[in-house]
Amino acid sequence: LGHHIANDMVRDWVFTRADKEKKEGKLQFESTPYDVAIIGDYNIGGDAWASRILLEELGLRVVAQWSGDGTINEMLMTPNVKMNLIHCYRS
Repeated sequence: LGHHIANDMVRDWVFTRADKEKKEGKLQFESTPYDVAIIGDYNIGGDAWASRILLEELGLRVVAQWSGDGTINEMLMTPNVKMNLIHCYRS
């Protein structure tokens, strides 16, 4: 249940804030064609770091990595990426 509550808060608070800041011109983000976000892993074992390194070596710019190592600023930038990548250890 806690996981679902947290997801709802990201949707209702963080993304709403990102939309507002973008509209007001406060969100500074220079887009590239290779912007991605890694979403869905807690990164308990550090496996998301290895995935991030591989994606960056392929030439992608990882703008956000969450929830394990995510920051609010990264979450605010996430709606601007070209692709969201789901990373889940169990999957």
